[in-house]
Amino acid sequence: MASKVSENSLHGKSGQARLFLVESRRFLIIFLVASLGLFAAINAMPEDPVSLRVKNPDPERIQEIRDSLGLNDPAPVRYLRYVGSFVTLDWGNSLISGRSVREEIARFLPATIELSVLGIGFGTILGIALVLVAHATGWPWLLQPVRGLAALGLTVPIFWIGLLLVLFISVHLGWLPVGGRFDFAHSAPSGTGFLLLDSLLAGDFQAMGIALQHLVLPVLTLGLYPAAVVAGTLEARLSEGYIQRLITALQSRGFSPVRIWGKHVLRLVSGPVVTVIGTQSGALLGGAVLTETVYSWPGMGRFLVDGVLNRDLFVIQNGLLLIVVLALVVVTLSDVVANRLDRRLTSKEDSA
Repeated sequence: MASKVSENSLHGKSGQARLFLVESRRFLIIFLVASLGLFAAINAMPEDPVSLRVKNPDPERIQEIRDSLGLNDPAPVRYLRYVGSFVTLDWGNSLISGRSVREEIARFLPATIELSVLGIGFGTILGIALVLVAHATGWPWLLQPVRGLAALGLTVPIFWIGLLLVLFISVHLGWLPVGGRFDFAHSAPSGTGFLLLDSLLAGDFQAMGIALQHLVLPVLTLGLYPAAVVAGTLEARLSEGYIQRLITALQSRGFSPVRIWGKHVLRLVSGPVVTVIGTQSGALLGGAVLTETVYSWPGMGRFLVDGVLNRDLFVIQNGLLLIVVLALVVVTLSDVVANRLDRRLTSKEDSA
């Protein structure tokens, strides 16, 4: 027995090291490909971002500015400088406002993170709850909303859902604000940039209520897609034969539905669900661009859209690459967590 435990321990350590190497290599490859793709796309823009910013552009003046920014250097030199400056957080200044790009991103990023975290959290809870309640109660008609949610979330464009919610709930019924992040007739709490956290730290529950009102519709819109994917994944896993045999065995032993579904079954399917959640978190950062546009949400989505429209070079190249890196971090962490969950479950089965 002791040798078996020791063997499992060594296998677990080697598996963790191998997983770390695989995830690190994948992270590095995707980062390099994404940075190279962004660099090539930005340099393929037909307009010169410097000449668009200079009034009465003089060719000599434009060349001086380009030289000072290093834009006339060879492409390989500019690419290496781009990656190096991104890693060291030296992101330059906006060509439009003249302010530090890093400070601008720090001002807009918390709004996007707050919206994305709440969106994925709401979608995950909704998807899991619908499927588990439908199976635990044994009422097959409850599965219809699950399948309808999956069809809605996977086929209907996110901006269309957002516009419908705005027209019906905000404009027609007047229950919630049309857009924005806060009612600035009141003083907004400051600190971290996360309004809910800042309101809680300041003990300003009126501000928290205002922030929550502005969050409801964007979170609902953003959460429908992950809810659909999580529900579909969970439903597919629960239909597998060994899961059904396990449920029958636990029911025959007299376990309560809460213990069967909330502990044993959910633990068995947690690995794939975590992987799906991580993947959808990355997709949500992209979907947040459309959601923020619909709801006039002052986050990274609108910031980057304005940067692209204005050909703001350093905003585009650093802001877009940051979104890619954040998505990669979330996906990598979800893969690690899912792997640990699967390994823990396997080791328990082996020891049993």
